[in-house]
Amino acid sequence: MKPLYLLLILCLPLSVMAQGTVPIPDVPGIRLGANRLDFPGPRERFDSLMNRLQDSDEHLNILHIGGSHVQAGIFSHRLREHFNAARGLLFPWKAIHTNAPADYSITPSGIWDRSRCTESAPTERLGMSGAAAITSDSLASLRLELPSKYAFSRLHIIGEAEGTAEPYLVCDNGDTITAERRENSFLFLLTKPDSLCTIALKGVGDSARFILRGIWPECEQRIVYTESGVNGASVPSWLRCELLAEELSRLCPPDLVIMGIGINDANVPPSRFDAEAFKASYRRLMDELRKANPNVCFLFITNNDCWLRVGRQRRTYNRNTQKVEQAMMELARECDGAVWNQFRIMGGFSSSGRWVNTHLMNRDHIHFLRPGYELLADLLYNSIVNSEL
Repeated sequence: MKPLYLLLILCLPLSVMAQGTVPIPDVPGIRLGANRLDFPGPRERFDSLMNRLQDSDEHLNILHIGGSHVQAGIFSHRLREHFNAARGLLFPWKAIHTNAPADYSITPSGIWDRSRCTESAPTERLGMSGAAAITSDSLASLRLELPSKYAFSRLHIIGEAEGTAEPYLVCDNGDTITAERRENSFLFLLTKPDSLCTIALKGVGDSARFILRGIWPECEQRIVYTESGVNGASVPSWLRCELLAEELSRLCPPDLVIMGIGINDANVPPSRFDAEAFKASYRRLMDELRKANPNVCFLFITNNDCWLRVGRQRRTYNRNTQKVEQAMMELARECDGAVWNQFRIMGGFSSSGRWVNTHLMNRDHIHFLRPGYELLADLLYNSIVNSEL
């Protein structure tokens, strides 16, 4: 039988900002006293954001960027529901043969190739999804299914069509909709909101590929919570996304960026981790994000306690985690940002073992199980709500 507190996590109610914090079960080892936002420098920028968050007339964009913790979609979607936010960016992860979030479905047909920011030299231009799905298959299509609460009347297909290639939309009622071609995207205007459709292609062939970088459904909610996560991504990975700032500027200039990048940067022997180079890369990425919104707020999530492979059969706890923690505190001081110290909240060095034993974390001591991700999201949400006190 699973422990009682694990069952409590699974049954916790969701809330919105105005309803206050989320109940947190009593989980051994978690340092609830550390669950707060730290402000190494001035916090006026964040306080201004919090005031806008509380204002029911203000539109806000939240971007959560990272690696596999974000691509899984559990952590980010839990926060999205707490904020009662719109879905934001979608990507056909199954088309490029990798895991996808469970809160929406994109079923591919045909043959698709891929390019990702984790490649040392991506074959395609990349943007805010960090990936591209490429096809020259005339039978290729994508079946999109969203929960009805995310129904849209405007749908942006982010990408490029070569030669005669062109996307079109087939609605469930049989209507076929052609796109308005925009720079690096295609816009579909529906006669009424819908959440089910098929993205089909015509004119594709060996010399007419279609390159898809993302799907953006426009919704009515005043808050949009977008996740951008690619398995294995580091800070340099996101610096390879040359269209990141352009796509964000056009579709969702971020007011708050939750920076969940660092676990892969630190996955090296301690003697090889260069904190100064790590911070320099982060500064470059932050400069790119400021191109989309010069007044953006940054919230850094420190790395979780994790294992580091030091041999074919040997692992040890990763001491680079504390170096990343310190680097993020210094970066937050420079940009008037906030730090959510996931490492300390977990219990500090070697605490991942307890999280594995309590069925909150995967046995790889890096990734979490669904209850663990949802607990972390609840804790982060509470720290944001309480930051105004």
